[in-house]
Amino acid sequence: MTASSTTLDQPTGLTAQSLAERVIALILNLQGIEDLTADGLRRATGLPIQVNPDDPNDYGVNGPLTGTWYYGLRSMSPDASDRPNRVLFQLSDQSDSGADMSPVCVRIEQFQQPLAAAGFSARKLRNRLDTQDYWEFTRDKVGVTVYLRGKRDPSDAQSCVSMAIVETYV
Repeated sequence: MTASSTTLDQPTGLTAQSLAERVIALILNLQGIEDLTADGLRRATGLPIQVNPDDPNDYGVNGPLTGTWYYGLRSMSPDASDRPNRVLFQLSDQSDSGADMSPVCVRIEQFQQPLAAAGFSARKLRNRLDTQDYWEFTRDKVGVTVYLRGKRDPSDAQSCVSMAIVETYV
């Protein structure tokens, strides 16, 4: 699915903040793998999730937020034959230029506060190349990994959420 292929029937007024709130609501209500189906994502997020007609395990939605930035919410499977047990929420720079993230910056605190209040444990980590911070949140059979990047330059201090992977352990 391309960025333009699922822009029909997009809810109006979407912002990075409102999308993050929808993803957080999904996380807080996630009980199992059924909540990560296309129908489960539609119910939880209110987004027009599209299913690939050639692969029922491939579904998601993406659309523009600004002239440079777009969002995506996609299913992820351990392998092609398995049902998806993860979804990827991503804020992406369509220009591939390391654009300023200020217009779509979601602070990590927007995830930390509600997840901590809901009993998720958290730990901050750094990738093997020591270039990117990420947070892992876990509660029971639900895990969330939230990746950060710099606001004005990807290598600046890690201050904005760029991606979150939501997972249920079956």
